[in-house]
Amino acid sequence: MDDGAELLVGELFQSLAEEGRTETREALLDVYQNGAVREREELSRTLLSELLALLDARLDRETEVEILANSVGSLTERFSAMVQSIPAAVVVLDAERSIQFWNDGAERLFGWDESQVVGRPYADTLAESPETLDRLLTSLVDGESLTGVESCHRHANGSSLDVRLWGAPLTGESTDGASLFVHDISEQKQREQRLTVLNRLFRHNIRNDVTVIRGHLELLSDERESEHIDIIADRIEDIRGLSEAAHQIEKLQNSDETEQTTFDPRVLLCDRAGRLQAEHTTIELQQDMQVEGHVVGHELLPYALDNVLDNAVEHNDADTPQVDVVVEPAVEGDRVVLRVADNGPGLPETEQAVLTTGTETPLTHSTGTGLWLTQWIVRESDGSISVSESRFGGTEVEIRLRRPVD
Repeated sequence: MDDGAELLVGELFQSLAEEGRTETREALLDVYQNGAVREREELSRTLLSELLALLDARLDRETEVEILANSVGSLTERFSAMVQSIPAAVVVLDAERSIQFWNDGAERLFGWDESQVVGRPYADTLAESPETLDRLLTSLVDGESLTGVESCHRHANGSSLDVRLWGAPLTGESTDGASLFVHDISEQKQREQRLTVLNRLFRHNIRNDVTVIRGHLELLSDERESEHIDIIADRIEDIRGLSEAAHQIEKLQNSDETEQTTFDPRVLLCDRAGRLQAEHTTIELQQDMQVEGHVVGHELLPYALDNVLDNAVEHNDADTPQVDVVVEPAVEGDRVVLRVADNGPGLPETEQAVLTTGTETPLTHSTGTGLWLTQWIVRESDGSISVSESRFGGTEVEIRLRRPVD
């Protein structure tokens, strides 16, 4: 039975109970339960017809009409209240793409009340580019769907709104209109634009300045030795690292599912662990690769692993830093576990919160961007990350990634 028929039957049960028609209600329930198995092979309207025939046989015409009217009315009121309370715009169009229904959310979003817009063409009334949107709406009422289409709309006060639209054709004996769900994404678009500009400023302008400063520092260091020069050089390198992190954040912000790829986890971790060993020759590095096959990950996954591996060494105050790298199958057959353990002082709780939950507060915040990037990249890889104490007494970071679906 389809959703609409199912809801109507529920209202019929309720109306019969309120009218004290217990025997009729029980008979209706028997027909419904017997048909619930059979309806998988039959049209839902067949079962609904049988239920209505039972009402017709057991009730007089006036009572039957009253119960059916009450049921349909109650169902209509429930749907109307639900649609009006949705905190987004819900609009119904006719076959000519003109507005026929306009909920309270649409009034709040666009500033027009229903009486001002009903009967007017949707695209001409709201869209900044009416011709483009009207082509999409024509396809919509002809039977296609809209899924997350972005458009620029107008508010009643003349301002512009960035919106995202979902739409479905209204079906029946013939398609004669469509419903639209419209969500305001103006603030999101503004944040994205500001972040893009900020990243570009940080990555290009500041990086160029850093390059110039580093060149002059190298000349100074050739002429004289100074602790101050070394400190400045270290800070300049930190700024260069932040510039690279900003670049990775921008790439991640613009990511979508097409940027997921597959990795051989053994090859990936061997490669990144080899880089770590080359840069930190005094560490004791152990590798244990116990898995076959591939995992799914965002294309920036190697960068996330570099952050975890670097963190295991750079904040390690042991005389001889130890790093264990393990790849093994998870208990769940569709997952692979990557572990990085160290003998350092342990990851502070604020840093753990960034990795595992992606949260921080103004009073307890992370000291860098690397952990944030790691958390975001793992999430974009459809993976999970957890932190615990390692067998050395330091930190163990565990990343779980899914295997590709065959």
